[in-house]
Parts: sequence; C-alpha cells; structure tokens
Amino acid sequence: MKTLIDKVVTVVELDNGVVFERFDAWDGGGTSFEDIKQYIHDSKGRCVVRRRQYLVLDNGVEVDVSIQEVLNILPDRTGVFVVFEKEPYNFSGSENSWFFGYPSNAAIFNADGTLRFQMHNPYGENSYIGAIHSGAMPDHPDTLGVLIGTVGHEPEWLYLVDPNAPKLIPTGKWIRY
Repeated sequence: MKTLIDKVVTVVELDNGVVFERFDAWDGGGTSFEDIKQYIHDSKGRCVVRRRQYLVLDNGVEVDVSIQEVLNILPDRTGVFVVFEKEPYNFSGSENSWFFGYPSNAAIFNADGTLRFQMHNPYGENSYIGAIHSGAMPDHPDTLGVLIGTVGHEPEWLYLVDPNAPKLIPTGKWIRY
C-alpha cells in the first residue's frame, strides 16, 4: 500500500519569537481564515527568521521538504505539484533545495520528498508555467489544472497535470482574468 499525503504544514518564525503554523489538508481543510488574518496582522513590520515546510503522511510521519514554494497536493495524494517563481525565494538557498526556472518551472515531488520529475512546458522560451487553476473544470473532475502563459501576453492556456508523466495535457481552453 502506498503512503499518501494527509496535509502540508508551513511553520514560520518571526524575529519577535512569534511562530505561526499553517496547514492545508488533502480534503480541503486547513488553517482558518481568522487565524491567517491574525498572522498577517502580527507579522507587519517583522522579519521571517526561519521557515519550514513538511508533509504529514497518512501514517503520521513528517517529511521535511526543502522547497519554499507552495506545495499543492495531487488529487491522488501520492505527491505534490510545485510551481516555481522566476527567482528562488530567500529561504530556498540551502544545498538540499530544488529550484526550476522558466520556462519549465514546475515539478512533481513524491510523498517522501524526492523529485518525481520536472514538468515540460510545451511553449518553450518566453513562456512560464503559472498558477494552479482553481476555477471550475467540469470536464475534468479530480484533476489539477495549471495555467501556462507567455511573457507579455494574456490570456493563459489551461493545461491538466498528469501525475505519471512530465508532459502537461492541453485542454484547448483560454483563461482570462
């Protein structure tokens, strides 16, 4: 039996000693909006001194992940999909961290924290893999959508993530925002 991801936890410590823990569970549960609002209020004018992200597996094991970008749990819970920004975050500097720049700036990592594969962006140079698509996809239930854009051009194209292959699946749909 495969070990599945139960939730992603991010712990942030501020320079005044305040520690904030946020979680996102596979079933849609997570840290309350009120708690997030309180953290934003408490962190104004403060510096982050430490940041940790880890996966909590369904057997209770915690797996540290040296990636500072958002970890999106795959619908099958066997890994996480990560979209990297143009430049690494300040806390992404350790020798164990991963970073993939444009245009193929996304990857899937397994539940044990190892790299499954880097995603392939079919548009190549002057494009990027954008944000996770959180809109309705009635033709593709239980599938993770991602937007691909070209520098200086809107709209973005909607693609689907195949957890078993590095190629994104085209939907032929444009997303305007």
